[in-house]
Amino acid sequence: MFTNKTPWVVLLLLWMGGSTYWHVCHIKQLCADDNAPTPTVSGGAITAPAFTVPGLEFADGTSATFHSDGHLAFAKSGADVNPAGVRALLDSLSLYLKANPGKRLQLTGFFDPKEQNLSTEANLGLARANSVRAYLATMGLPDSLFTTQGEENTDLAFTPAGDSLYGGIRFAFLDEVLVKAPKEEELAKSQKFASIFEPMDLYFHTGKTTYIKTAETAEFLQKTKAYLKENPDQKLVITGHTDNVGSDALNLTLSKKRAAAVKMQFVNDGIPASQVVVEGKGESRPIASNETEEGRRTNRRAAIVVKK
Repeated sequence: MFTNKTPWVVLLLLWMGGSTYWHVCHIKQLCADDNAPTPTVSGGAITAPAFTVPGLEFADGTSATFHSDGHLAFAKSGADVNPAGVRALLDSLSLYLKANPGKRLQLTGFFDPKEQNLSTEANLGLARANSVRAYLATMGLPDSLFTTQGEENTDLAFTPAGDSLYGGIRFAFLDEVLVKAPKEEELAKSQKFASIFEPMDLYFHTGKTTYIKTAETAEFLQKTKAYLKENPDQKLVITGHTDNVGSDALNLTLSKKRAAAVKMQFVNDGIPASQVVVEGKGESRPIASNETEEGRRTNRRAAIVVKK
């Protein structure tokens, strides 16, 4: 039964509720994200909003169409792909590419700006695209079939819990004549052999530790091998370098691993391990600006030189 005091009681309760909301949500900032999916009430119980995994579909003109009800999955802020939802599609894609060697694919990886990039790539989208490329390599498809890039996207399909992303990759066929040589290939070919006593840079495809071999690197290796055999007290020095993406400590470790990987390849080619010295400089000695992707790509290298 209502009384004359009822309006005052209602106003008091509203004021108390509003004050509590302001203190908790705006002062303490403990409320859920305003953009989070809104739970629904069903039969008195709160249920999570429905989530539908987006399908994956792309085509090579009128030649072939690829469709799956599932999609690739990634953890939030994660680069490693979970292909479980589209394995049948990827099997078909692999067979199609092997049967049509002139075909090329561009893999575009997406990332939300609120995600953290914990990879060594310039952005999380590029890391995701390279993860898919690495998975396709396990199916016998060479790196040369793919180009990769990353793009920011604020409309990605995260699960209601916000911990998983379905999608995040766009597949697009490219005409072979439109595909440029990989940038790393161009950088490797730009290196000219002058002398084993003058530094020469080695370059790598993204995500790879095997350096790109050219006629110039082969000449360096041949003449270095002959010189070190005649001069057992001399050393070949391999110095790894990185761009500035990631922490200093991570880049220092990465640069050492890059140099060590080159050493193993040189040792396998006949240079005594005792005459090879490896070191890493991380991001401390860039030869191009790290403000651009081109510059960062140039800085990801290993320098080789024989020290007298």
